[in-house]
Amino acid sequence: MFKKLGEFFKLVRIQHAIMLAIAVFVGEVIALGGMPPLGMIFLFAFLVPMLSEMGSFALNDYVDVETDRLNKKQGRPLVDGTLSTDFALKFSAGAFILSTMIALAINWMALIVAVFFNIFAVLYNIKLKDLPLIGNMYIAATMAIPFVFGAVVFGLEPTMTIWVIAAMGFVAGLAREIVKTVEDMEGDAEARKSKTLPMVVGKMNALAMASSLFFAFVPLSLVPFVGGLTLSLFSGILLGLADFGLLWIGIYIIISKDMKAPSNAANYSLLWIFLGLMALLLASIGY
Repeated sequence: MFKKLGEFFKLVRIQHAIMLAIAVFVGEVIALGGMPPLGMIFLFAFLVPMLSEMGSFALNDYVDVETDRLNKKQGRPLVDGTLSTDFALKFSAGAFILSTMIALAINWMALIVAVFFNIFAVLYNIKLKDLPLIGNMYIAATMAIPFVFGAVVFGLEPTMTIWVIAAMGFVAGLAREIVKTVEDMEGDAEARKSKTLPMVVGKMNALAMASSLFFAFVPLSLVPFVGGLTLSLFSGILLGLADFGLLWIGIYIIISKDMKAPSNAANYSLLWIFLGLMALLLASIGY
């Protein structure tokens, strides 16, 4: 049972879902100016993006099972056969439907956000991911919108601080996604006949764009603390680590000759993005 649960968590990339939930909480705290009230809205606000994300990743692995085999993706449940493609497809459909129903129970704006991103999740997995930059921008938007969603669920207008933090999520997410398209170039071209960004502009040009975005994240990460959040010792240390880590990745993907550099960069960038998110979480609650 626990093994199956572990495989399910791999399928839906549970770590991404948790990060989205934290981002929603940060948006709530900033929009409300304090801790959000406990209740159904508090719970529903987490479930909508988490279910949407889980459904999207399950659909991604269903659509890309052959591509993942060609790219020799290790630890993918559908590739390894530990979960069935039928389960992935049915779970994906159920997750999208449930997230939409829960959003409807919150308010109309939450419903609009959920419907928009669920529709684009399907479009992304079917076609948008094969196009240069468009698919990358969609994924980047999914890393930005949870901060805004935290305000929306309480019927509040997102503050400028929230929009800046959302921009941070977009920039970091776009950089990471471009790196991932470089990592998956061969399989995407063979299995999906994709025309992703590195196939159009070249591998090194794509990595240079990603590097520039990682560099841009650093000054942008300081803006929320100018007249907005307060940077303490703990949040400052985490933010410093995140900035240093993303700066290093921006350099690493340009200078490294290792064939695994894009894969390593994609994996480690998620860690630094998480540390940056934790810095924002601590700062939003006054630590």
